[in-house]
Amino acid sequence: MANRVDAPTQCVLPIFGTFIFFDWYNTLSTAQFWDSILGNQRHPLAGPLNAALEDLFRGRKEFVGAWMRGLVTDEQVIDTLNLTLPRGYSNDYLLRELLRDCRNAKINPDMADIVRALRDRAFLAVASDNMECFVHAAPRVLTGELRIDELIVSSSVGSSKKESPDRFFGPTLDRYGLTPADAVLIDDCADTCQIFREWGGSAYHFTEPGQLRADIAHLLPELASV
Repeated sequence: MANRVDAPTQCVLPIFGTFIFFDWYNTLSTAQFWDSILGNQRHPLAGPLNAALEDLFRGRKEFVGAWMRGLVTDEQVIDTLNLTLPRGYSNDYLLRELLRDCRNAKINPDMADIVRALRDRAFLAVASDNMECFVHAAPRVLTGELRIDELIVSSSVGSSKKESPDRFFGPTLDRYGLTPADAVLIDDCADTCQIFREWGGSAYHFTEPGQLRADIAHLLPELASV
């Protein structure tokens, strides 16, 4: 699987008539950046990094937004954390750990079952408001076990899902010969779901896998066995 957002326009044989877009964070996965450090209380950077990230995500939301739109690099963000690395740590340690944790990110097993069940019934994509690290080090579970067709990330598109569904989702649907009416979004953000519906698609506000199974069966009767 490749992130095809910036690829030349190329049509794909429309094997399926439905394209399902899954949000990543808090829908498919709860993995966070630098989990391997934050989850290890013995790690010398666990406390300082946690405090720095609290300040980043709670206190500098405009800067985080720029990161998510590809206007700020991973390296630039790490520089602003102002963390002093312990002796013996290489200067790129935090970047390497960020990328490693992205690659190793896990998916909720119940959600993995749903994705696998849909694999042969619809085109599937992960559509994430996320940073460039998510493109450079896409979770292995997506490229391997789940065989997602597309990975669409806001840092590559230059827009979040909510800001411009047409810019975010439109090129992918065009390439597959589909329209918003053929698209389904599964996302934990109710506002994003509503905007997607107004764009012409169907959307389900994700809360937990059991409810999602019922929603999918209601939307697509042929998927009732998922």
